[in-house]
Amino acid sequence: MPAQDYNRYLRLKLSDGTLEMMPFITIPTSNSDKTINWNSGRNRYDKLANTYYGNPFFDFLISYANPQYITEWDIPDGALIRIPFPLNTIITYYENFLDNYMKS
Repeated sequence: MPAQDYNRYLRLKLSDGTLEMMPFITIPTSNSDKTINWNSGRNRYDKLANTYYGNPFFDFLISYANPQYITEWDIPDGALIRIPFPLNTIITYYENFLDNYMKS
């Protein structure tokens, strides 16, 4: 399993070492996004992240792109799942969102 090489909470770190509460983030749609039909016996967000991003630890981005489901267990078979793509564009959006959140 790959080492976790991206700290998704880094931008939320406060000067005293604690973390600001994670805001609600919605990933906007893009024409470059990928979609799959969910199969609960075969799919998981970490597996999808590994397939599309080369790293299972970016599964949180797929979760943010599909806010209609609280957890993966809420996804019915056959549901269309959006995978935001490409990764570098989504990471930039995510980091800018958090930077703006921390400034406010």
